[in-house]
Amino acid sequence: MAKKTKGDDAPDLHRLKAEFPEIHAALATGKIPSLRQALVLAGLKPERSRLEKLKNSWAKASDAERESFLAWLKSKGTLPATAPPGAGPQPAETPIASGRYLLPSTIAGIRTIMTRRGLKPADVMAEMGFPPDGRPLARALTRNVSLRLSVIAGLEAWLRRNAGE
Repeated sequence: MAKKTKGDDAPDLHRLKAEFPEIHAALATGKIPSLRQALVLAGLKPERSRLEKLKNSWAKASDAERESFLAWLKSKGTLPATAPPGAGPQPAETPIASGRYLLPSTIAGIRTIMTRRGLKPADVMAEMGFPPDGRPLARALTRNVSLRLSVIAGLEAWLRRNAGE
């Protein structure tokens, strides 16, 4: 059987129609507004928590949207003030990541140090004591892919060591 591609709702619709015809009918008439809600009602998909929804939205947000959101959080008093984007490495007490995702200001600081020292992501990983496979760090810097927490901890120490150079 072929792998289900993203956006291919046909298998879910067929299963819903076969196993839960009353929910399928409600979906078809518009009483249930989305396929996802119908699948949750049928018990075929789990309900996503607010945290899962926030993580998904954060991963899809652009750098500008993330900065705007962080500024909004600061204005509400729920987030400490941080350095502006591109201001270089973060102080030790300022977080460099939100969960497993690097903050835009951290990405800018890492890129600044890498450019100044002529380093590649593999070099940075090796300096932190990880295998010199720079792909995870390169993806985190270019596409904002999540990193292992141990790599984030290593990056915090690496940024502190390289901040004064």
